[in-house]
Order: sequence, then structure tokens, then C-alpha cells
Amino acid sequence: MDRLLCQLCALCLCAGVLASEKPNIVIFLVDDLGIGDIGAFGNDTLRTPHVDSICENGVKLDHDLAAASLCTPSRAALMTSRYAIRTGMSSVITSLMSPQGLPTSEHTLPQMLQEKGYATALIGKWHLGWNRQLLDQYYSPLKRGFDYFFGLPLSNVKDFGGKQEIMVDIGFTGKLYKLSAICLSTSLILSRLINKKIGVTMTIMSLILIGNFLFAFKTYGIWNSALIRNDRIVEMPLNLTSITQRLIEEGQNFIKSQHAAEKPVFLFMSWLHVHTYMHPQPPFKGASQHGPYGDAVEETDWAVGQIMDTLKQLQILDNTLFYFSSDHGGDKLEHDEEGRLVGGWNGLFRGNKGDGSQEGGIRVPTCVQWPAKLPRRTLVSEPTSQLDLMPTLASIVGGRMSTVRSIDGKDILPLLTGDETRTPHDFIFHYTGDKLSAIRYMPEESGAVFKLHYVWPQWEPGTDSWASIGAAVFDGPILLPNPLLFDVARDPREETPLDTNIEPYASIVKCIEEAKLNHERSLIGARPNYKPNPLEFINPLRSTFVDYAWQKLSDYWSYLIQ
Repeated sequence: MDRLLCQLCALCLCAGVLASEKPNIVIFLVDDLGIGDIGAFGNDTLRTPHVDSICENGVKLDHDLAAASLCTPSRAALMTSRYAIRTGMSSVITSLMSPQGLPTSEHTLPQMLQEKGYATALIGKWHLGWNRQLLDQYYSPLKRGFDYFFGLPLSNVKDFGGKQEIMVDIGFTGKLYKLSAICLSTSLILSRLINKKIGVTMTIMSLILIGNFLFAFKTYGIWNSALIRNDRIVEMPLNLTSITQRLIEEGQNFIKSQHAAEKPVFLFMSWLHVHTYMHPQPPFKGASQHGPYGDAVEETDWAVGQIMDTLKQLQILDNTLFYFSSDHGGDKLEHDEEGRLVGGWNGLFRGNKGDGSQEGGIRVPTCVQWPAKLPRRTLVSEPTSQLDLMPTLASIVGGRMSTVRSIDGKDILPLLTGDETRTPHDFIFHYTGDKLSAIRYMPEESGAVFKLHYVWPQWEPGTDSWASIGAAVFDGPILLPNPLLFDVARDPREETPLDTNIEPYASIVKCIEEAKLNHERSLIGARPNYKPNPLEFINPLRSTFVDYAWQKLSDYWSYLIQ
């Protein structure tokens, strides 16, 4: 009997140890995926069985919000649990020549997990800075909490794989040609009316400047197309035809190596899909009902399944927390070389990528699975944010959150487990660049989700889309003379503004305005936000291409002196 009791005690002790083990953590972040592109979120024409299984076997968040509607600010917020306006990251980093990145003063999600003994890896897209000065890789993921990095320091753009160019879409080259005509005409007039030497000098200077810009724009894909392993460039230009499989293999190898070392794993799979240039490969190429975009969605779902299968084979799936999401809403304006629309579908929500105040720009398809701890088939309809990821994981692993700076995310673990039924957020602030564009307010026990808009996009009349990418970039939203109030819980398309001259809506607006003032006070002393400079595109001294050339020369010299 005593022996049996001892055995039972030993079993209980082992069970307790297993229950207290830190979970492996895997983040799947898709680029530009729309909330309407996933089967579990309402799509019945695209096949996404692996992502659907995460929702089925875990918690589906159907009111989850990106902290911004563009890549860099959204990812900076996810990494720090702070609005990008606080970290100086509210603008998109457009080139590896940009001397801007995620500040070293920020305490990041991977750093927090490193402190708790996790092995950390980023596989895929970074887009939070690279070189501050020549060759220094100052903003490398390795200096922001990741032990291992394999992927792109910038992003995947059309220039990397096709005949199209992002600069043409945005409208830079068209504006440059107009500027060229103006400069040359002015030079000719000056040479005739004032002084021929002055006119000729101005003409030469104009041609040099314009030529530099055109050269930089036309070679944008060369300067920025680099595949990096840790601090070494392994491929330049990037070969997109094999990249998804290579990302999968890197993720699988990292999991296996750390499992053998008996370390908990934090793996951030930051997919290049479904941002253009679309690069689906057989058997997915041409297999979906929605062209290259649908093919890319289905290939990404398969890639998610490959990583999950590896954890299953190692028998560690049950104690792995999976977090699947998109960095922001789908890009409804994207088109391919044949003129076909290849952007995402944002379901019933209006707006798209870049619309920081609109649901279509910030509602994301998020689900969380942790078989050992979280319930299955659970739906959370309360507003949550990607800002919440870091505090929630800190709660799970006993991690440290900064106590000397404003943290905007909340611990939503009680919401995921079902211990709480209301969001911990009272207000969520929505930015377009560095401009506060809307505020979401969740009064206690009302069931309403109010949103007050300060700006509105200049969409094509009768639509909820911009005329072009260039219009979205250069025109931007307009400031509303009177803010518009909606209840997005009852009016998700935000088509019927509430009358703010009557109660209770007048009081709701007053409450939101008070929160706005408090929020703005909390921004005093925040890091100045970076503004992209067109001259970055004609400064090859900061380009990764120079890094690559220097690296190859160094390797050759080492070979010669051996």
C-alpha cells in the first residue's frame, strides 16, 4: 500500500511539473490577409482547413483589431504593446536605405520571452528597419530579442518578382516626369531670357537629379531584395519561387533543434504571402477559384499546417500556443500584371489596407489555440487588439512588462479562458499615420461598441475603395467638420451615423473626447515620428546591395589569403 501511495504521489508530481511547463509559442502572421479570406470567418470558396482547425480547436476572436492599417506601424505595435505613435514608427519604412527602425529603448515581445528562457526565432518578414548607417545592421531582429533570423529585412514587393513596379502604382514616376518637364522648360527659358550658362548649368543639374531618381526607382527591387540568415546575406536578388518552402524548412529545423536542446520555443512565422508580388507554386498555382491571390492564401494555409505537423510529430502540440492573424486588413486595390484584382476580401467591412479608421483596414482574422489550457470552439466577440499579445503572453510565462512607459495592450487571458466575458479595454485608439483618426469606446454592460470618426477616406463616389493606390497615398483622408459616431456592434458597415445632438449620444461623445485628451497627454515626450525622405531612394551608400558587395569581397579576400 505504501509503495502504491508513493507511485501515485510521483505521478501527481510529474503531472504538476508538466502542467507548469512553459508552452511553446508559435505566431503565424500573414501579410495583407483580409478577414473575409478565411473559412472560419465566413469564406466558403477558399480552402483554409489548417487555420480553420486553429479556430475549431481554440478561441476565435471575431472583433480583433490591428493597431494600424499598414505594415511597419502595425508590426511595431505588436512587438511592443505600444501604439506606433509612441515609438516613432507610425510611417512605413520604404527602403533598406531608410535610417529608421524600432528603437533599442523599446522592450520587445521576443526580449521578454528570452528573459524567461525561450529560444526565439523570426522566420520571414521583418520590416522594422535594418541599417541606421553604412553596414551596421543596427535594427536587425538579432538586436531586438531574436536568437535566429531567416528572411527579408524589408518586405515583398512587386519589383522583386514581376514586371510591375510599386513606384509606378504609387505614382512617383509619373510625378517625376512632370517635374522633369517643368525643370527643363524652366532651364530653357532662363537660358534665353537671362544667361545661357545659367540655363545650361540648371539643365545639367536637373538631368543628373532626375536621372538619379529614375535609376533608383527602376532598380528599387535590386537594392531591397535580400534574403538574410542572421547577419549574412544568403541570396540577392531574392528567388521567390522557392521561398515559402524554405521558410517552412527553417521553421521546422528551429523547432527540432530547440526541442532536442529541451528549450521552450518562440517561433514567429512572418509569411511573405499574401503581399504582392504573388508567388504561389505548384500544386497551389492555378488551383483556387480566386486567381493568384486565392492560390497564395491556400498555399499559406498549407504552410501553417506543415509547421503544426512538425510539433505534432514531436508530441509537443498540446503544450504549444498558436496565434494566427494578419498584420492588417486586405488590400482591395492590388492588381497583377494582367490587370486582375489580386487583393484581399475584408468581408462586410468597409475600407481596406491603409484606411486606419475603417474596419476593413484594421479588423483581422485572429484565432488562438492552446490545447493544454484553452477551451475548444470558443467565440470571443468582445473588442481585442494585437496590442494585447505581449501582456497576455507575459501573464502566461511570468514575463516582465515595462513599468516606466505607457503600455497600451491588456492581458486578455481571462477572456480566452472564459473567466471573463468583457473586454479589458474601455477605449482603443486608431491612427492613420501619426494622426488620430478614430476612437472606439466600450461602455460597461451596454453591449454597444461606439466609434467616433475624426477623418473619412476620399473614396470613389458610391464605393468604399480609393480610385488607386496613388490616390490613397497622396490624397489621404479628410478631416470631418463634425465627427461621426457609429455603433459598430449593431452597424458593422458604419452606414448610419448616430445623432450626437441628442442623449445618450451627446454624453458618449463627451466621454470619448475626455479620453482623447488623456491619451494625448500621455504622448507628451513620445519619440518623434519618422517621415520618409525621397532622397533615401538615391543614397546607395546605405543600401544592402553595398553590404552584399562588401561581404563578397571580404569572402574572396579570405579565400586568397588562406
